[in-house]
Amino acid sequence: MICISGIPGTGKSTLCRKLNEIGIKCISANDEAARLDCISGDEVDVDLLRSRMDRINIVEGHYSHLLDCDAVIILTAPEATIRKRLTERGYSEAKIDDNIESMLAGTIYYEALDRMPASRIFIIDTGSADENSVLTEAERIISQMKANNKS
Repeated sequence: MICISGIPGTGKSTLCRKLNEIGIKCISANDEAARLDCISGDEVDVDLLRSRMDRINIVEGHYSHLLDCDAVIILTAPEATIRKRLTERGYSEAKIDDNIESMLAGTIYYEALDRMPASRIFIIDTGSADENSVLTEAERIISQMKANNKS
C-alpha cells in the first residue's frame, strides 16, 4: 500500500481525486475509518483501522503514514501557502500554528522513518507546482514502487 500523507492543506485529497480521475484507485483514510467504525468521538483509532482495513493500493490521510505502508508520499507546501489554505477552511490560528510547527519539525517524515527506510519515503512540495505536476510526480513514484514490489 502506498500512503499519501501530510498536514491539512497540503493537497492530499486533491491528489487522491486526481489519481482517481486517471484510473488509479485512491481512497480516503477518513472515509475508510468511518466505514469500518474506527472513529471514537473525533479521533481515529489507527490501530483498529490498521487491523480492519483490507489491503488497498493507495490511501490518503494525515495519519495514513501510520498504517501498514510499503511507501509514503508526504505532501508539503510553504508556510504561507498552508496558512492561507487553512485560514480559508476556518482553522483557528492556534490550530494553524500547530500544523505548521508539525510540518516544519518533520513529524510525519520521522514517524514514517520509524516504520520504513528513507528510500521508501518521498516528499512532494505542492506549493511550488501546479496540480498536474504534482500528479505526474506522484504517478512516477507509484510506478517506481509498483515496479520495485514486482522485482
